[in-house]
Amino acid sequence: MRTTVRAGRRKVEVRNADKPLFGPGGATKADLADYYARIAPLMLPLVRGRPVALERHPDGIESSGFLTQHPSHPKWIRTVWTSSGRMMECHEAASLVWCADQAAITLHTWSSRTPRLGLPDRMVLDLDPVEAGEGPFESCRDAAWNVREVLEELGLAAYVMTTGSRGLHIHSPLRPEVDDQDVRRLAKAVADRVAARAPDEWTTRVRKAARHGRMFVDYLRNGPAQLAVAPYSVRARPGAPVATPVTWEELDQLTSSQDFTIDLEREECPFSGMRRHARSPRRALSLLDDREGGVVPRPRLEQGE
Repeated sequence: MRTTVRAGRRKVEVRNADKPLFGPGGATKADLADYYARIAPLMLPLVRGRPVALERHPDGIESSGFLTQHPSHPKWIRTVWTSSGRMMECHEAASLVWCADQAAITLHTWSSRTPRLGLPDRMVLDLDPVEAGEGPFESCRDAAWNVREVLEELGLAAYVMTTGSRGLHIHSPLRPEVDDQDVRRLAKAVADRVAARAPDEWTTRVRKAARHGRMFVDYLRNGPAQLAVAPYSVRARPGAPVATPVTWEELDQLTSSQDFTIDLEREECPFSGMRRHARSPRRALSLLDDREGGVVPRPRLEQGE
């Protein structure tokens, strides 16, 4: 079955529209396309201008998917040359719907935008519990508040969203004035300070064997050509959960990272206006250097990673 979805000024054909992507009886490809068309007004300001990689599941979430950074696409979809080759950008609702037609359930984006690729305008801290459940998520929520406190101590703003998986992402809008490596250095320093507040619960150790059941405060979403799940992306999990920006007041009411699904309806986005609150990463690094009595070191991977 084919259907046509109107997205802005374009009509996009969705093939195999009745095909379930989220298991028997779950949401179909048409449902995915309708969702991305509906959420586009909120999602596009957060992804526009960023290189996009697609997480595709042509046979649904019950089969292995794959990540593609260089898909074949219609001529009307914008592209940009990056360090990893030519990548697509999502500038209009139709491009999001086209992704759904490709069974691209989840979109992942860079932390920088054209024309300043390599100079991030956001930093992302990924709070990744070892397992699902209310207990691990409660610890994750506590860590999010601590991330906010550390960021504010450095003069940086903090915005929170569910990942639609197990944990939370904290976004900090930045002025695009330092490169990817310096933003990773800043992210690592923030993560280390958060983990030090509850070392029995949280860690920045990259190797899973070294975590000993502790939640990973992940700073690795930052760095050259690194990707993070785009706000409002659907995740390839049963029930079609959505990575959803929330207010800090809403955060305390959540029971899991999957509280929001493809049925999400919102008129306003908690991330709206986030770019107006961009702060200086150079100043934050300078503050850290002063407190450390020297230069904050660049992150180094542990042996064997």
